[in-house]
Amino acid sequence: MAVIRGGRHSNGHGGNGHGSGHGQRAGGAAPPAGGPLCPDCGANNAARARFCQQCGTSLQPTACRQCGSTLAAGARFCAQCGGAAG
Repeated sequence: MAVIRGGRHSNGHGGNGHGSGHGQRAGGAAPPAGGPLCPDCGANNAARARFCQQCGTSLQPTACRQCGSTLAAGARFCAQCGGAAG
């Protein structure tokens, strides 16, 4: 008989009791440590990744079109002049 707790069936079949498994790497290995987080999806990436391994978003900083300051990956506005980063 299955017992329902918090909307999940707990009958000892399948799963590991640690969520749905989405975002986990094959073999149960932890995601790369020390890499950048994706500004769009939040995925943890390898330290030297240029693009997000989950959604493909660029992880490289760009320059502000108005003042030339370096913009962090995913920034929508420049921290120096306030200009739009689009």
